[in-house]
Formats: sequence, C-alpha cells, structure tokens
Amino acid sequence: MRKLSALFLTGLMVFTMTACGQKSGGQEPANQNSGGQESGGQEADTQESGNPESDSQESTVQNVGETYNFKVSITQATTDPLATYTQQWMDEVTEKTGGAVTFEFHPNGELGTINDVCEQISRGASIIAYAGPDAFSASAPDLAILNSQYCLTSADQIDAINQSDWFKEQAEKLAQDGNTRILSWNFFTGYRHILSKTPIETPDDLNGVQIRVADSPAAIAFVKALGCSPVVTNWNEVYSSISTNIVTACEAPLATLYSSSLQEVAQYCTLTNHLVSTGMMVMPEDIFTSMPEEYRNILLDAVYQAGVDFTKDSLSSELDYRQKMEEAGVTFIEPDVDAFAKKAASMYSSGELSFSDGLYDEIQKIITD
Repeated sequence: MRKLSALFLTGLMVFTMTACGQKSGGQEPANQNSGGQESGGQEADTQESGNPESDSQESTVQNVGETYNFKVSITQATTDPLATYTQQWMDEVTEKTGGAVTFEFHPNGELGTINDVCEQISRGASIIAYAGPDAFSASAPDLAILNSQYCLTSADQIDAINQSDWFKEQAEKLAQDGNTRILSWNFFTGYRHILSKTPIETPDDLNGVQIRVADSPAAIAFVKALGCSPVVTNWNEVYSSISTNIVTACEAPLATLYSSSLQEVAQYCTLTNHLVSTGMMVMPEDIFTSMPEEYRNILLDAVYQAGVDFTKDSLSSELDYRQKMEEAGVTFIEPDVDAFAKKAASMYSSGELSFSDGLYDEIQKIITD
C-alpha cells in the first residue's frame, strides 16, 4: 500500500501546471447562500495523492518565507467524523510548515454548496474543499462514474482506481482544464443506504416515493431507475424536508445520517449498499503549483494520511452507528441487494448520464484485474 501510494504521487506530480500561484490574500469567494451536500460529492460522500514515506513527514520547515492561507470547506456538520480528520490534516500542515500555511475552517456548507465552492476553486479562490468526483462535469465529466451507484462495490476497490492510468489521466485533465488539483481521493465515508419513514424491503416499495437526492446526475438517474421521484435539496435541509413530508426518504452513509440526527424523523434504514461513498480534497491548481515543493509535499502527505485514518474509522464504525440508530428506534432492513442493483442498472443506458462510451466496462476491468 505504501509503495503504491508513493508510485501514485510520483505519477500525479508529473502533470503539475506552471501557472502563477495565488497566495494568501488572493481572490475571495463570491457570496454564496449557505447550503450543504453530503460527502462523496453526492456529496458526501476521496486514495493516494500523498506519499507516506516522504521526508516532509519527518521534518518541520524551519525558515518561513511566503505564507498561504486557505478557507477549508466541508458541507458536513462539526459533529461529522470528516470534520475531525479535516482538522487533523490542517493542524499537521500548519505545524510542519512552521505556520507558513494556515487555514480557516468552514463546516456546515458555510461557503456554499459543493458545486458552488468547486466553481470558486476553478477560478483560483484560496479554498480547499471536500467534494465528490461528480462535482467536475465541465472539465472532467467521466470522474463522476466513481460516484455512480453499484459501479464500485467495495472500499477495497479504491486503491485499484487510484493506481490506474485512467484515474491519473482524469486527474491531469481536471488540473489542466479545470484548474483543480486533487490532493487525495481516499476519504471513504461509508456505504450509502436508504433511510425512510416507511419500510423499504424490495425495489418495488420505492415506486412513487419522494426521496431527497443531491444535485448529481447519477443520483437522480439512480432513484428514477428505482421508480422514485427525486427531490433535489441541500443536505442541511434534509431534516426539515423529512419532518414536513416534503420527502419521505433520503440516502447517505450511516455516519452522515446519524450525525445529522435523521434517526429522529425516519425510522427505517434499508441496507442497499448502493454506493462506495468516497470523496476528495481539492484546491486550485495554480496556487498548488505556486507553493514551494516542500509545502506541497507536506500538504499531500497530511491530506493522504487523514484520508487513510478517516477510511479506517469509517470501516470500523459502521456497526457502531447501526447500534446507535437502533437504540434511537430505527429498524434495519437487509434486503436482496442484487435485486436493487439489477433494477438500478438501467441508469447506465437511460441516456441521462454522459459518460464516455465503454467507461463502465473500463472501470469494471480496473477493479477486477
């Protein structure tokens, strides 16, 4: 794993752009309405841009020259585990750069939706954001397949994607065409499931159900394939939407569902495992390339390691969150997942997704070889 991570960093760094960088005090983000989306780009819900074996992990910068300050955006609440591990890498980078790189943390979608913030990043705003691979439709639309339902089926497959030539090419395309650097795509937030006010035991039980989804073509195509009526809202509006019956269901990892207190307003959770929810940290490519190489390595390593730790936490805590939700009165349903996957498969031939021809099969080859 450590060797593969180092190889990935080497490959990813090859295509660094040479644009002039923006330092602290540069372009400020435009005013945005506060709003959230869950992690991994459908959010909420990012693997190996960092190099765990880099010397920068062992030393702290002694001489501070140019300084950089970033706003850091996540749409999750401060109670979400993502906030903890985001704070981890921010603290590490500030310490190891001797205070030359500092951060202002903005959880709860304070800077706007994921799509809004990613647009600001593409314009060079001094922001680092947590996003899903489906947030870059203008410059690297094929990345969105990584946030498409039943494309990946296990967190173990994240490494294979990271090491693939396909992913490296997509990362380069995003850097060159979208001025966006992927720092690390290894923040596994958990498997996504459906939380509802009525029991969902088979795909047919979803016919006509009003379900909240993120503003993602794949998420919308998925629930339509299952017979649902999609309702697009920001994540921070889900609680009130379910409370007032605007929607009667939503979907997210257990950690996100629980940290958003949705067990208070919906009592059934169907373990559909429909998405390996994995997100990434991104920043402007021009600012990244303007930073000293030592700072870049420190940042890459810290974000990567936070993703590793966060993923371990997510994998180990799913049972804990299930227990907490059960204690709060939620009934868990373990359905025939294959039946949901089979019905959802029509999303890839519906014409609603604009992936390159043969992309789904290419991803399947990467994760099975």
